[in-house]
Amino acid sequence: MRVTVRESVHPWQFGLAVCAVVTPLPPVVASEDGFFALPLVVATTAVLAAPLFLHTRPSSFRRAAGTISALLLPWSLIGSWFGMFAFFPSIPLLLLAAFADPRRHPRAAGVLAAAGLVLAAAVTLLWWGRGYQA
Repeated sequence: MRVTVRESVHPWQFGLAVCAVVTPLPPVVASEDGFFALPLVVATTAVLAAPLFLHTRPSSFRRAAGTISALLLPWSLIGSWFGMFAFFPSIPLLLLAAFADPRRHPRAAGVLAAAGLVLAAAVTLLWWGRGYQA
């Protein structure tokens, strides 16, 4: 009897992708005025969450994370007038999520996962700590 095991995305990668989705949200929640265009925030967050639905296909997950981070760079810079600059930290988090697989990169994966966790925590604490006011 032969058992076929389907490889899925490593939990470190999935966690970094979740951090990429959640990290931009504190300034949106803490903002008291209408600086953020809420439909744009919802649409951008939905696109950011796309790799999370590809957790059973590692190659598609990496491709989606890389593509979304490449598209998010100009979007966060151009959309900064509407508060989309809050999504800028998600770019390196998605790239780190694409490569933080200890099965493919055993030595670098731990460093990449730790760097992503530190980045997400630092950005979140910075926004909450300064009482983000847009």
